[in-house]
Amino acid sequence: MKTITPLCAAALLLLTDCTYVSEGVVADKDRYAETSTQDIFGDTADKVIYLDQNWDRYDSLWFYFTTQGSDFMPYEVFLALEQADSTKPFRNAENMNNYRFLTQKSSYDNPDGLPIGFVKDDYQGKDYMGFTCAACHTTQINYKNTGIRIDGAPALADFEGFFEGIEQAVKATLDDTAKFNRLAKVMVDKELAENPDEFRKMLEAIYRDRNSYNVSNAPKQGNQLVHYGYGRLDAFGRIFNRILENLTPNQANTNPVNAPVSYPFLWDTPHHDFVQWNGVSDNNPGGRLGFLGPLSRNTGEVLGVFASFDLQKHTGDVGYRSSVVQRNLVRLEEHLVSLESPVWPETILPPIDRKLADQGKQVFSDYKCDVCHSSSDKFDRSNPDRRVIAQFASLQQIGTDPVMAINALQAKGNSGVLKGETLLKSNDKFGDITPALPALQKVAGGVILEPDHDKSALRRGVEQAYDFMAALASNPIEHTERHVDFEINDTLPNSLLVYKARPLNGIWATAPYLHNGSVPTLYELFLPSCSDADIAAGKKCRPNRFTLGSREFDPVKVGFVSKPLSTYPRLFEFDTSLAGNRNNGHEYAAGNTPIIKLDKSGKPIKNAAGKFELEKLQPINDSQRQALVEYLKTL
Repeated sequence: MKTITPLCAAALLLLTDCTYVSEGVVADKDRYAETSTQDIFGDTADKVIYLDQNWDRYDSLWFYFTTQGSDFMPYEVFLALEQADSTKPFRNAENMNNYRFLTQKSSYDNPDGLPIGFVKDDYQGKDYMGFTCAACHTTQINYKNTGIRIDGAPALADFEGFFEGIEQAVKATLDDTAKFNRLAKVMVDKELAENPDEFRKMLEAIYRDRNSYNVSNAPKQGNQLVHYGYGRLDAFGRIFNRILENLTPNQANTNPVNAPVSYPFLWDTPHHDFVQWNGVSDNNPGGRLGFLGPLSRNTGEVLGVFASFDLQKHTGDVGYRSSVVQRNLVRLEEHLVSLESPVWPETILPPIDRKLADQGKQVFSDYKCDVCHSSSDKFDRSNPDRRVIAQFASLQQIGTDPVMAINALQAKGNSGVLKGETLLKSNDKFGDITPALPALQKVAGGVILEPDHDKSALRRGVEQAYDFMAALASNPIEHTERHVDFEINDTLPNSLLVYKARPLNGIWATAPYLHNGSVPTLYELFLPSCSDADIAAGKKCRPNRFTLGSREFDPVKVGFVSKPLSTYPRLFEFDTSLAGNRNNGHEYAAGNTPIIKLDKSGKPIKNAAGKFELEKLQPINDSQRQALVEYLKTL
């Protein structure tokens, strides 16, 4: 764990990693978490506690409220904007909680009491509200009126609903004179607020931005909308669209964003050789996504979540000017090195049945789960030198919903301003049309190359040099090989038409399951997927429909409780019949998905035609299923 220094010398503040500085360097032990009375989903948390994840209160607060350069909308407009159908602030705790953001009391680095992951950024003399990684990668589960906050875990946030709500709120303000005047009255920028025409122009510009973003990122699958609901986002699709739109600012240049996935958990991320559900990002500094490895990945993320950037190079510039705070992205990755997975809290949740867990450990081994997933025997959550070698399963072998992996490779658009420029990782040049991935690589690389122009020339040069060295020095991954279906495979596109088998430490805190969140609990993950007719006939199957939004935790099945929509109509109904939402595949324990036979050295066995030899395992019974779930609680 990092040591918190009471005062960092001014010279060191420029270059080093002071984790968190507040008045007196004192922060609440509860990390300023707000408790909640019964909400629209029937959830209550009389108290909020944190588990031991090797982060203290200062580490968490730094992660929550340190800007990365995200500029979603003018800060003071966000603070004062009213809800579309109410005079209450859009940002008030009740409304933010309805979108399942984690609400906070005010603190030194969060004086306006924004939710976790919402932050103030300043760029070119203007203040903006933006987002940090914590908005998508911090969660809370509730059990018997106790809220358990878990750093790095997948959030339940409904970003699609939030973006639509912001658009509606701005539109209502433009349409309602009383709302418009109330907003103008509280603006700090009185020169702007006292000029109604200019103020209206600003709000109209905000509305156009929000409306255009929502229209171009509508989650369509043909004529069908595939809404995300709670705990999911098509992050790749939205990042790609934001890059492509900036290549051709005067014309439509987007792809469907219809492959929502659960937010991946962040513990151990710096120790992985590949990250993302399809493993497209190498942690190797010389990897496919771009140079400097994690810095390229994190830069691409900030560009997708509303960083300001300009693809028209200025005289003397080597890259693209942007609001991206490179210094903090380097520090973020260093910060995550110490984050550990959460351990099942037996003083809060029911104690683990150790005898049953031992039986489950045998099931885990018998059904070859440890071949793809790191078990507790092979992975030490607290080892600073731990390394995760990713095992990938091809789409045809794992059988889970393919839309996300396919979209990531097939998304493309007009090259626009990049036409004729050299690709980042080869000598080829951009033609009229480009796949979205190399466009993202090129733009992220250009942003990294250009220092921060909000600072003096000397300071930005020194900081950029330091950041480059720090990004290289702090990266533990020096070499990567892609393991696809137990073979080394780095050929495109097949090596990216895959899904990653993640380590299972802390898996109990990451519901719902599969990459697209289509299975609500661990217990149901080990059931087969079935037709509605089979379920109606009484067959025990994965549910084809369930609700999401409640934080109430089920410690037996391990996941969130699916409450009735009739009682809580604001819940989201997850429909697995929609493309992108399919709940089939990864049915090894149910005896439906065949496994690849391996020889004694762990290499796949092939027949004379060069095809994998496959076998289906016997379906586990209910006792084995319960034991397997109990074992996974221990990881």
